Amino acid sequence: MAVDQGGAQSLSAKVRSDLVRRIRAGEFPVGAKIPSLRALAEHYGVAELTAHAAVKEMQHAGVLESAAGRGTFVRALPDDAPEDLRRIVARLQGEVAELRERVEAVEAVEAKR
Repeated sequence: MAVDQGGAQSLSAKVRSDLVRRIRAGEFPVGAKIPSLRALAEHYGVAELTAHAAVKEMQHAGVLESAAGRGTFVRALPDDAPEDLRRIVARLQGEVAELRERVEAVEAVEAKR
């Protein structure tokens, strides 16, 4: 299914949008391996560099994860959360990590007693 070469949206954005659609539809569930860059480029009728750009954006978003020599896998479902919600979640994750470190430090002191 070649992407429409026209329109204002970049080709990599069109590839990314369709990959997101396919992931949400369950074609590529979490943990599944997606096709190679070459196969994606052929499927969408775009250059490998264009497919690579789409995959890279999805990796940065935490949706895809590459494993050297193994391929690229779906790591999580695409997120439609607004950016401010993402910042809140990231801040909370940092606070939880800090609290975990504090608890471990207190437990270590208690274990020495």
